[in-house]
Order: sequence, then structure tokens, then C-alpha cells
Amino acid sequence: MVTGIPRQSAQDPRVAIVAVNWNGWRDTLECMESVRHLDYPDYLMIVVDNGSRDDSLVRMREWAQEKECYLLVEYPEAAARAGGEAVQEQALAATSPADRAVLIRSAVNSGPTGGGNLGIEYALRREQPADYVFLLDNDAKVEKHTLTHLVELDHKENAGIIGGAVVDAQTGKMQFAERTTLLRWFLAPFVRADLPLPGKEVDYWASAGVSGPAMLMRRDVLDAVHTATGRYLAGELFMDGWEFEFCHQSSLAGYRSFVTRRGFVWHKGERFTRCRLSSNRYYYHTRNRIELAEDFLPLHWRLLFYFCNLPLTFGRILKALKHGKPDVARAIVRGMIDGHEGVRGKWKQHDDREGVQETLDPTGS
Repeated sequence: MVTGIPRQSAQDPRVAIVAVNWNGWRDTLECMESVRHLDYPDYLMIVVDNGSRDDSLVRMREWAQEKECYLLVEYPEAAARAGGEAVQEQALAATSPADRAVLIRSAVNSGPTGGGNLGIEYALRREQPADYVFLLDNDAKVEKHTLTHLVELDHKENAGIIGGAVVDAQTGKMQFAERTTLLRWFLAPFVRADLPLPGKEVDYWASAGVSGPAMLMRRDVLDAVHTATGRYLAGELFMDGWEFEFCHQSSLAGYRSFVTRRGFVWHKGERFTRCRLSSNRYYYHTRNRIELAEDFLPLHWRLLFYFCNLPLTFGRILKALKHGKPDVARAIVRGMIDGHEGVRGKWKQHDDREGVQETLDPTGS
């Protein structure tokens, strides 16, 4: 049941901004720099480092030290899950939003879902818990008014989840501004995945899914999903499809999702493309769609999904082989097998395949 803004004073609810870093300190620092220019009055930047193998931790510390009066509080995973430490939390409360951040050190790469869950747990267990959590890709830069627009829209619609439009930082073209439905998400590309966006005179619209690079979630929605599933984000998916899964779980609890073009972030298109074209991306895309279909679709629609998905998957395999990408073909086959066998979590070959670049599109045939 929708309960609205958790705090009695909804004028300036507290927002925790969570970004996950894995060997991407340059992007993360640009993201953190953009957050400093937000016009929203009460936010806390939280960066979860997912066991980076490079010098990300050192670089983020150096960046904070170079800033005048900038407070960077560091927590190991256990302290973060406990809501932080009293002295450090008091220091954060006494520092302006633009001059403070929390760096949480995780020992392992648990993906965007695992890192996101760690940041969410900390944000909600603090002495001053967040009223909203804003998930922001570490390779995105936020427009200064975005957070204000997203919170205002949630006040207006009492929705629970608000997504910003994601714009390619290089081309200025829209990357994500979803307006989809449950069946369209599963049956693409045999049907158009997204409905046409409304005219520019319309500022926002309802959608069954919200894109992960800019996703605002209210605390009562997070609590409702946690109560129903035992977690916030679907860590068992690791990556790909988790945003849609969360939005669907929230809809089952009576909440709605909206996307607005007034709140947007600039996303690094080249980096995004490299990520989505990796063997890892093919594996999770193939596996997770099958598993989510098992979870969400009634039998007759699930049979239609299988009927459409099987030739599409074989088409991707043949295309990978045609382009001399046997690793991609093997990843797709493994994803199909694991999806039907119900294998979840991090792919055992994930770390071996991390960083390997490919040249095919997993969302197409």
C-alpha cells in the first residue's frame, strides 16, 4: 500500500545518492564533481567501491584532500551495514551536502546490485536515514536541477520510483527514457520495446521500467520490496534486468514508476557501449531474461516468450560465430543453459571475462 513521503516534513526530504565504482575512478570523480553542483538542499553522496583492482581508493582520497574543507568518510563493509559510526556521522551532519561524501570499501566485486544494496543498507540504517535513494551510474554526470525535479514529481504523483532521462554525453542523444510495459520488455525485439514518447509538451509519463543510471526510489518502496523479497535490488541477477525487476516488485506492492524528461543525467555513451557489448553482458542478458520470465509471466505469455526467444538466441549465436567471436557465442549458450536451470548470482567466468570487448548488440538479433 502506498504510504507517501516517510518524513512528516516532506519539504526537503533527505536523499542518498549511491554510485558503485569498480576500477573506474576517473568516471567516478567526474560524477562526484557534478553532484557537488546540485541545487537540492539535503543530499549525501555515497560511493561503494566494489573491490577495485586499480588505485581507485587512493585516487578518490587524493581528490577529496585537494578540495578545501571536503569531508570524505570511509567505512569498511561491516561498519556501513551497521549504519556508520557515531563520530563520523556527526561530522557528516555538520558538513554541507556539497562538501561531504561517504566511501564504502567492499572486498569483492558484487556487481551493480550487490554494491547498490550495500549503499542502500547504509543509507537506510544511518541515525538520520534517507527518505530517498538515488541510484546514479558512476560514469554519469548529473544536471544541477535533476534531483529537485525528481523529488518534486514524486511529491506530485506519489509514485515511489522516478527515473530521469539519460542523455549521451558525447552526442546529446537520448539513451534511456523508458516508456515500456511488462510484455513489451520480454517480447522485444519482435515488438518495439518502448512505446513512443509523448510530445515535448509532456514532462513525464508512466512506465513499467526505469533505467538504472538515474533511478530515484522512496524509502517506503524499498522497505516494501525488502519485506516481500528479503532484499532491495536483485543481487541474484548481478547485472542486467535488475532495474526492471525492482520496478515490477514495487508495482506488486502498489507503487507506480514514472520517467521525466525534466530530470536528466549525461551518460558516457562510449563507455556504456563497451560495457553492454562484453561477453558478460551477453551472458546475463540471456540468462536473466529467462529467469525473470519464469518469475513474472503467466504460463501462456511465458510460452510465447520461449517461442520468440529461442530463435532469437540462436540468431545471436550464429551472428557471433560469423563475426569470429566464439567467446560471445559460448557466453550466450551458457546463459541460455543457466537460465533454464535456474542458476543465479555472479557468473563463475565473470572476472575472467571482465574488460573483454566485443562488437555485437545483445539486445538485437
